[in-house]
Amino acid sequence: MRLECGAASDVGLRRRENQDRYHADGSLFAVADGLGGYSGGATAAELAVGVLAGREPVGSLEELIALVGAANTAIFEAARRDPRLREMSTTLCILADIGDSAGTPRLAACNVGDSRLYALAAGSFTQLTVDHTISENLLRDGLISPEEAAGHADRHTLTRAVGYERRVHVDGWELAPADGARLLICSDGLTNEVDEADIAEILRSVEDAAAAADRLVAQAVRPRHGRDNVTAVVVDVADGPPPGPGRPEQMVLDSRLAVPA
Repeated sequence: MRLECGAASDVGLRRRENQDRYHADGSLFAVADGLGGYSGGATAAELAVGVLAGREPVGSLEELIALVGAANTAIFEAARRDPRLREMSTTLCILADIGDSAGTPRLAACNVGDSRLYALAAGSFTQLTVDHTISENLLRDGLISPEEAAGHADRHTLTRAVGYERRVHVDGWELAPADGARLLICSDGLTNEVDEADIAEILRSVEDAAAAADRLVAQAVRPRHGRDNVTAVVVDVADGPPPGPGRPEQMVLDSRLAVPA
């Protein structure tokens, strides 16, 4: 199995600094959306992707969760050393090739915050991650409707972030990739500006991964939009197992939610 990718990022039309960071090296792909003021947010996201870049090979979902924990510690300790960076943190959404099990390729994914992982497979487009926001919690508990959640005052208020506390709770999944599947990791600068139907259409219609990432970001920063930094990483599964009739969510082999790291 090969993973082919393309990535793009933009400061947007209203921000002075891009506090998004991404990592894409052929086996591990991630988006970090920094929080905590002009210097703190960028620093937190930079520290997170730095930990990912300096890693050993990842061979399991447990190892990927531990890697998020290492990023959390790096950010938390850096903030303790420098009062100017107090309470800095970042979202972090990661996809990693964790090798074969009994001849079957596997991927692992982790998420903290509201950066998202989507899958396009067998013609269907599905969000695999769950946002860690107050409005998402209210929606999940049945206290508000999807329409109310979309305009809720706390729809951007995170309940978890990497580096904010000494330990972080991580959602993780082990996935069974199929040939031709396309995955998208993105910051909320994309999902707040582009409808999911339009995101799916771009992913379906633009064949090259790099061109698809560029198109998504360009759509997010079109006139009268671009209110935030935006980042998109598109990952295509090539030479993988033949696709079945299932939906993207059926790629999930194992799900572990709110694991302390």
